[in-house]
Amino acid sequence: MAFCMRGRVAMLRVAHPPVNSLSLAARKALMEGIDAAEREGAQALVISGAGATFPAGADIAEFSNGGHLVAPTLNCLVERLHGLRIHTVAALHGTALGGGLELALACHWRVALPSAQLGFPEVGLGVLPGAGGTQSLPRLVPLDVAVQMVTSGSPLSADAALAAGLVDELLPPAAAANAADAAASGGYSLAARLAPLPFDPSRSLPLRPAPTAPGGADAFFSEAAARVRHGARGLHAPLLALEAVRAAVEAPTYAAGREAEAALFLQLAAGEQAAALQHAFFAERAMSKARGGGEAADIARAAVVGAGTMGCGIAMCFANAGVAVTLVEVGEAALARGLEGIRAVYEASERKGKLPGGVEARMRLIGGATTLDVPALREADIVVEAAFEQMDVKKEIFGKLDALCKPTAILASNTSYLDIDEIAAATSRPQLVAGMHFFSPAHVMPLLENVKGKQTSSDTIATIMQLGKRLKKKAVLAGNCNGFIGNRMLEGYVAEALFMLEEGCTPSEVDAAMRGFGMPMGPLEMSDLAGNDIGYMARRNHPRPTERYAGGIADRLVEMKRRVALGQKSKAGWYDYSAGKKPRDDPAVQALIEGYCREHNLVRRQIAEEEERCCLRAPTPPARPQPQPPPRVRTIKSATTQSPLPPQVVDRCLLPLVNEGFKVLEEGIAQRESDIDMVYLFGYGFPRYKGGPMYWARHIRPGGLPKVLSDLEKYGAVHTNVSHWKPAELLLKVASDVTATSKL
Repeated sequence: MAFCMRGRVAMLRVAHPPVNSLSLAARKALMEGIDAAEREGAQALVISGAGATFPAGADIAEFSNGGHLVAPTLNCLVERLHGLRIHTVAALHGTALGGGLELALACHWRVALPSAQLGFPEVGLGVLPGAGGTQSLPRLVPLDVAVQMVTSGSPLSADAALAAGLVDELLPPAAAANAADAAASGGYSLAARLAPLPFDPSRSLPLRPAPTAPGGADAFFSEAAARVRHGARGLHAPLLALEAVRAAVEAPTYAAGREAEAALFLQLAAGEQAAALQHAFFAERAMSKARGGGEAADIARAAVVGAGTMGCGIAMCFANAGVAVTLVEVGEAALARGLEGIRAVYEASERKGKLPGGVEARMRLIGGATTLDVPALREADIVVEAAFEQMDVKKEIFGKLDALCKPTAILASNTSYLDIDEIAAATSRPQLVAGMHFFSPAHVMPLLENVKGKQTSSDTIATIMQLGKRLKKKAVLAGNCNGFIGNRMLEGYVAEALFMLEEGCTPSEVDAAMRGFGMPMGPLEMSDLAGNDIGYMARRNHPRPTERYAGGIADRLVEMKRRVALGQKSKAGWYDYSAGKKPRDDPAVQALIEGYCREHNLVRRQIAEEEERCCLRAPTPPARPQPQPPPRVRTIKSATTQSPLPPQVVDRCLLPLVNEGFKVLEEGIAQRESDIDMVYLFGYGFPRYKGGPMYWARHIRPGGLPKVLSDLEKYGAVHTNVSHWKPAELLLKVASDVTATSKL
């Protein structure tokens, strides 16, 4: 903390890198600085931040050890500032977020650089602003703006903050290197003008009258609640944050509103969603630090082989990061289609105001070629292959690249499943070969699985991990196996969905159950989106002849001769997409399922709560259905119903996935449980408020890992000859030791 007096103005600068978080040490220093300003007889006080930003919020690490409750707390600081009778100015640059913005709201004036961002991201951590933010903000800005900021977590730009009244003065632009000094200087200029003037109590937000709701509180908050509930997608914090804002309107005093805010904060902070979201926060940090121990090389030029959907998306990732890239595709027409598709995406972004620099600036970074033997490819620092998912095709391409590219170039494959070591063996540089598995659409999806082979060098790993960060991806380091982390674990998840079709579920029933759990789409909708031919090829490339086969119905769907059922791209798959991307139940698919079951002597019925009451493969054709007592069943209705669903549907999809996660860990394919969680959060849409599949199994699912183990054994006893029910050795070990910790 830096403190000095400039005439009658006290200058207080927070210096707690990297983001000036309001840790206990920072709070103590701030309190000492405020006390010093009073002792020195200052008539104005400026609070600013050193380095990259104004204080960017609380120290999240203190939430787990109670450090945020040790005095002076953030609430103590806010109350201290409220009690001052001198002019106070917050000088903002960088990101004034969460507790940092609450600190700024406790000041009487706020100035900001145009590049500053102001917001309350607490809902993303499962809580709400707890130091007066929900009470002060509505007294300063329009109520709808306050609701949006507090419930969405989205920040405001400095311009928008000025328009809303959150910022009093916008300072001249400044280079990043000079931003801290420029903000402090701007704050001083205002404070020096204010110092001779009498203190104005109306600038103190607790002394302002409560805000009023347009059209009345009931109507306003009822409409807001419907909107927030829709956007929250199962997250509790946004709705309780809205309740806190309502307290600002309806509580008789500011202090009463603060009490309501505090109660709501404590309710959320003690909940499982807050713990899961904070796990995700730290797991994301840990994942980003994996570098392989080597030295990263600079990537100045790149090339992408294949101008299909994935190749074009990857090329856009490079261009978006300012890296010149050459897109290679055999055939002029195919290359032209790819480049035209890229341009169309950029033009759509520009129309929405989301493309800084414009279309032409991006397109100038993307070149095209119809042969590998071009100077741009020979000069590339990295080449990413995004060709058809077939080993002989990839090996042929890598052999050619090895002969053409410069000796230091990294050769990466975007394969979803295939063996990186076998691909590397087609080259003379296996140490420079790796997997870079982008998720579709590559320019949108945040996850990047970087895959190391047996001979991939530490420098290559460091380079692709650093490149992932430059491409603004959530890059995780994975070992080499079929499907790596995400797709390997997905195999049992999808297999059980397919088995349940044989046993009585419809596609929409399985998908509705998984959406009810919190997934953005179910396994069969996901297959339609990716393309049913992808799973078909994966089953062909990696057969398991000794196991019960899950893909019978799925294979028949793809092999139908009367129509193409590859998913959304063919307008038909598990669902009908003839009217658009919204899936509609297809009677032809249900007829196919029932026909397959008759042919293979499978008895279908409703899925019951008790596994033993569900019918499996009948050993002999039943001459006549035998009367049975009705199973205790919760009927699964249409995909849009909100009726309760038997937990068995979710368990049968997710337990094999978790079990495979432990196998991935014990084999060293993933480094930590938390890396697996991040793969599923960023690549497959697993609900963040459940922490990821490994966290969910360990901390949220009733009974924890011992119950996971017992349920795997229960299902395995009924569903014989299916390897994904065999418990992983690591799971057996950690489930037997309740004190075992994850590899976070």
